[in-house]
Amino acid sequence: MALQIYGGQFRAGQGSTVHRHGFTLVELLVVVAIIAVLAAVLFPVFSRVRQKSHEVTCVSNLKQLLAASAMYAQDYDRTLVPARAGTAPGTLGYSWCVLLQPYLKSEQILLCPLEREGQVAARTTDLPHSYGINFSLTFNAGGFSSAPYTYRIAALDDVSSLIMFFDLKPGLEAMGSSYATDRLRRVDGRHFGRANFGFLDGHAKGMTAEETAEPKNLWLP
Repeated sequence: MALQIYGGQFRAGQGSTVHRHGFTLVELLVVVAIIAVLAAVLFPVFSRVRQKSHEVTCVSNLKQLLAASAMYAQDYDRTLVPARAGTAPGTLGYSWCVLLQPYLKSEQILLCPLEREGQVAARTTDLPHSYGINFSLTFNAGGFSSAPYTYRIAALDDVSSLIMFFDLKPGLEAMGSSYATDRLRRVDGRHFGRANFGFLDGHAKGMTAEETAEPKNLWLP
């Protein structure tokens, strides 16, 4: 039935049907373009939020490692867990990860969420981990000791400025190094170019590797 004009407006006659048109191709392309722009804007935001959550989990892991090392120290005459301990040179020995295992709720604490595969130190009974330990505090000259202790905590000054654990670069042994250049090389800035560090007083935070050496060296007692 034909449309009739009433007062300048079109109205359908009785029994007629008005058909609504769907999206035109141009309108559809505009919608797709808007969605693409929003995705381009929001994806980096969501990605950063996710990485930030990984960073928070990593800091939590380090704090739990510090708590475990504090419990270890209570059981071993207030001394720090060694990087590794064994009975004699030439033996396999045990890494700090194995020594702290009884004090950890889960072995997953040894793994940063951005480095889940982890690594195992050579020549040592070890567990997969993605954190390193500060050799300057936890490694004796021979590399092994019949009794697993190193520095006594009471002998250390300003423990809030001494690094104990850190984000370790993949592919490197977890036991750290006594050389300053090696220490910085082993640090992995996997959190927006920064690494997380756990300090002897129990706190953990993100820093660049360079910030741990200047203006104050945070590795040496």
